[in-house]
Amino acid sequence: MDDEKTFDKLPVEMISHIFAFLKFEDRKVASSVCWSWYNVSIQPRFLKNEIICLKDMKNEKMIDVLQIYAKSLRPLFAFRISIIAKILDEAYYGARSINKNQWDWVYTVWSFIGAKVVYLEVFISVKCNDGILPALLNVTKQLKVLKIHDLTLCSEEELYKVNRLESLEELVLDKLEIHNIDKKKLLGIIPKQLRKLCLNYMQNSNSIIEDLTDVFKQCSSHLVSLELICIDVTLALMESIVSLNMKLKKFGLTLDYDQGPEVILPLFKTQWPLVDLQLRGECLTYEHLFAITNTFKDLENLSVTGKSVSSFEVLVGIAGSSFDSLRKVTKSINSLKKLKSLCVGVERSGVYSPLY
Repeated sequence: MDDEKTFDKLPVEMISHIFAFLKFEDRKVASSVCWSWYNVSIQPRFLKNEIICLKDMKNEKMIDVLQIYAKSLRPLFAFRISIIAKILDEAYYGARSINKNQWDWVYTVWSFIGAKVVYLEVFISVKCNDGILPALLNVTKQLKVLKIHDLTLCSEEELYKVNRLESLEELVLDKLEIHNIDKKKLLGIIPKQLRKLCLNYMQNSNSIIEDLTDVFKQCSSHLVSLELICIDVTLALMESIVSLNMKLKKFGLTLDYDQGPEVILPLFKTQWPLVDLQLRGECLTYEHLFAITNTFKDLENLSVTGKSVSSFEVLVGIAGSSFDSLRKVTKSINSLKKLKSLCVGVERSGVYSPLY
């Protein structure tokens, strides 16, 4: 077929008119056919509250796409940006890296659009050049939600150079290296009005308990959601969190194999108005589950998971006790009148399979 007569060669205005008759799901499928269709699908008229996903684009294409939005009259934007380096084998070549020119869009067109960005999720599965995160974040003056993944590959000075994000309400930091938040530098980017905080995969975090405590203390009056996933949470840290008298509505905690059940005991002394609770750990028993259901009567979402079938049996009171324990737990769960979602199960390869 003659390329000059194919559908993708139609004027942008005509393709845009046709796309206007498609549902969002259909436009999403159509956008993967070719670049001309993709360019039409990301026009502001087709994106209202949707998150704009930009995945593994070369620098030139990233600039072209962002320029479309820079010229838009749309007041606010939400972006999910993924930068992935393609190499043969990281085990042989070390930490993933990428050509410095790949980041030109950060220093150029982003400065024109950053002020309109309120939601930003970044997957940086490459080794960051120094100054990338500060250049990206210091111009996002209205940023309310920030999620950064793969911080293990960032320079240890990256977070130090980021100004305090005064408008930030939700922060997710995933795969943190301790040197990235040492010397209380994490505190520098977090405003007092932060409402949601999730720290994920931060090994040896017991060495910076004081710093974490300062972070929680600073935003304790506004924080309503706190998730500590794959963090070396100690009893001392839990006690310090509980002492802040926060008004948490959501709390998530993952206990490692070598962490005992005493770590979660301070939880039952709180008066948090929890509606969402997620606990994961091998040491949890039916007594903990019973204590949860008797402490937090307003729960709407409850997830308590172990890491093996045997831990599940202990959790629901089958192993090491009588079936009276199972009936007791079942009765206590039924007493949660507002409960909408329940998962009592087993973690398998990072996926939590409900068994109850």
